[in-house]
Amino acid sequence: MRIRTSFVLLLALVASVLPFTTAVADPVPEDATWTQVYFASEDGTMLHADVFLPKDREENERHPVILSIGPYFGSGGSAPPTPTREGPVMRFQDLIDEGKIFKRGYAYIQVDSRGYGGSDGCYDLGGAGEQMDAASAVEWAAEQAWSNGRVGMWGKSYDAWTQVMALAHKPKGLEAAIIQSPLIEGYKGFFMNGVHYDAGWYATPGLYGDYDLTPPSANDSPPEEFIYPAKGTATNPDCYANNGTQAAIGDHSTDYWMERDIREAAGASTVPVLWSHGFLDANTKPDNFMDVWTALQGPKRGWFGQYDHVRGNEDKLVGRDGFMNEAMAWLDHYLKGLPLKRFPATEIQDSNGEWRKEAAWPPRDAKLHRFRLKAGEYTDDPMNSADSPGDGIWSFTPRAPYDLHFAGLPELSVDVTDQLAQANLVALVYDVDPKGDARLITRGASLVGEDERLTFELYPEDWRLAKGHRFGVFISGSDSSWFTPTHTGATVAISKGAIQFPFLRFKRRSNLEGRPAQAMQNVPEPMIEKDVIKANTVKGKFPPRLKRRR
Repeated sequence: MRIRTSFVLLLALVASVLPFTTAVADPVPEDATWTQVYFASEDGTMLHADVFLPKDREENERHPVILSIGPYFGSGGSAPPTPTREGPVMRFQDLIDEGKIFKRGYAYIQVDSRGYGGSDGCYDLGGAGEQMDAASAVEWAAEQAWSNGRVGMWGKSYDAWTQVMALAHKPKGLEAAIIQSPLIEGYKGFFMNGVHYDAGWYATPGLYGDYDLTPPSANDSPPEEFIYPAKGTATNPDCYANNGTQAAIGDHSTDYWMERDIREAAGASTVPVLWSHGFLDANTKPDNFMDVWTALQGPKRGWFGQYDHVRGNEDKLVGRDGFMNEAMAWLDHYLKGLPLKRFPATEIQDSNGEWRKEAAWPPRDAKLHRFRLKAGEYTDDPMNSADSPGDGIWSFTPRAPYDLHFAGLPELSVDVTDQLAQANLVALVYDVDPKGDARLITRGASLVGEDERLTFELYPEDWRLAKGHRFGVFISGSDSSWFTPTHTGATVAISKGAIQFPFLRFKRRSNLEGRPAQAMQNVPEPMIEKDVIKANTVKGKFPPRLKRRR
């Protein structure tokens, strides 16, 4: 009776804030059967799963499994949220249409992480409960009578983050992962070195709380799909406020964020991984692959380029065809034992929009080269953006005497003095042509103390600097297009500083078909006055000219 009452109250609450629409149906794929089942996570939390099996399967046939787990497979994950919908939420219809997974003999499983869809519990936003759900889902799928015991994970964004969680927890049966534009820990989604990302991230915990609170479909849900979500909310109502308040704290050392820091454990994984991530991703951010990607111990392949928060197989947005074919070949090998087709270790799109092969990324011949920065002062206020840099400290290198190319993580170091602790420091790096037309290369931010030597990495890039162009580095307290921190109003003084770029030693050429990614059209391109450049140019030498490979 208590659970029933709680659910009625919950339904009334959600009805007051979410519009109910007419029933919408994602049809069950024609070549598959669909069933809804429940299984227990490690701590007993009951998780809801959609199970799709090939319609033409033989009795007792065992299938390799593709699994995705996250918040988007229930009523709250549809767009818009539709508690009156019928049928499953087919988030990855492209797996069926392009990947032909049922014709290829795969089983496909969608699991609601705790609190979402029809699952028990309250949403955990990347915490220990959600991490155990990802591992439990893999082990459950591997043990089913229709499974061959080999599970591959698939996802983008949040349900790519759950794959990183699974890598960290090493579940039995996990044999491959296709990871696209994930977070790799909770903190890096909300903050960069203590500086809060744009205002939408303040609302993110509430958004996922709404996903949790959206009631199941009244038309096709089994009784458990009403009982478990209501029970989870009634028994742990504090989780909503806890996620909202804890996720707003910029101190990475809190228990909340440390519980969600899985980078080291995930990087130790030996599971074969195919990873796609964009250098222009404004959602999960361009650096949410490096710490794990570079540490992975098993076979790995990467697609990295000048695209934003999109799936690798969204060819027109990414600028290159073929990701789905390569992903299915990856799964066919590691889940079905078919020969592994030969593909490049990494496929990279540079700042010119050209694609090439690399044996590793960042490339092994990259070597850091240092440029000095000017001293100066700025005010920690919200008055600057990458499109319109104004009140800050400019530093420009001389013009490049020949074409250069860097690939990897630039690094900024400055000696800082400010009147108040916890001021914001934002660095914007531009490619500036002889006319003063600039194009943003990369950015980064950090809180600073009262007196300190501050060093931090900027976002990764693969950038070609043309002969006659120069780097422009702008340091201020804000980039309102990207960050929305609390500003102190303090005057921040920089006594000296430097920036390092990982320049390549050898020339690269485009050797893969492709075209510029669509997101390249949206990169900030301010105009910088020539007198500003002249007054703030700092002496410096460039690295040696690029060599030809023998």
